[in-house]
Amino acid sequence: MAGSGPGPAGGQEAPPTASASVPLETVELATADLHAVVVPELGARVISLTHRGVPLLWHNPDLIDDEFAARVPRADPRTLDGFATWQNWGGDKSWVAPQGWADDDEWHGPPDPTFDGGAFEVTSRSDSAITMRSNLDPVSGVRMTRSVTVTAHGMHVTTMLRNESSSPRHWAAWEVAQLPVHETDLGSPHAGVFVGVRAGSEPVHLMRLRGGLTTSTASNVTRVPFQRAVGKLGFPGSTGVMELRHAEGVGLRLAFRTHPYERYPDDSPAQLWMQTPLDEPLDELGGLASTAALVELEAMSPLRRLEPGASVALSCDWTPIPPWPSETTSPTPEGGD
Repeated sequence: MAGSGPGPAGGQEAPPTASASVPLETVELATADLHAVVVPELGARVISLTHRGVPLLWHNPDLIDDEFAARVPRADPRTLDGFATWQNWGGDKSWVAPQGWADDDEWHGPPDPTFDGGAFEVTSRSDSAITMRSNLDPVSGVRMTRSVTVTAHGMHVTTMLRNESSSPRHWAAWEVAQLPVHETDLGSPHAGVFVGVRAGSEPVHLMRLRGGLTTSTASNVTRVPFQRAVGKLGFPGSTGVMELRHAEGVGLRLAFRTHPYERYPDDSPAQLWMQTPLDEPLDELGGLASTAALVELEAMSPLRRLEPGASVALSCDWTPIPPWPSETTSPTPEGGD
């Protein structure tokens, strides 16, 4: 599950229906070593993050080219229905949890017309920072503000949800980043996702779709090797640190604050979605097409009761990881609550 609904946070859309590229309005943020490309009209997502020219995020090559122009027109998200029609552009974005379709206490997306697929208004920007604001979502009753800042050390993202309805609501802020899996990563003893966990904590399987995601835990670190499988894991004992490392050591580190005594969607402040290319859509997920090898690193805020006018926020720091030193060892993420 993603959030607390039946759908994942990863996957691809239906095949492209046009060949001509469509320009997108992008905002570039940069420091000497870090370069981010933000697309306010596509859910305020960071579609690209590069460190010294090395790309760190995945974007969907069926939908967007390397110049960040859309290969197909942006669909009206109000007309999309289910995962089979979802335009998954990729990158790093923010959603609302818990996810589901049972009632209006769950976020009905993606696709949706406000957060994943909606256009955000730019409220402030500089050479290294941007703040964007969504429309008011009529179902959840919240408006999202998303701020992105690049520094000499990495990228900082803050997501805030404000209840603008007239009644209390229960929501968590949810950040989702999609990262590529390379062929050389498969089978590498040093590559994978490394999650800092509290002593005695083990991951839980939120979804088992194709194959089974294997894990190992030692010294308060759970390793998830890259695998030809499709599934989702939750980490109830997360310390708020996740690292994705490719075979050569290059990767991205996510750090965020966890609150061990508060409630989270799926009881898991950190979650991971992994997928491999499949020949057929996933009927269990409404026809979701898994056409790329990728991993999602996902962070959650606590699930809070929001009175009218109240808000909940999630802050995430993303730090590029350099290649392995000559004496290669697996990383040991550390994190505090």
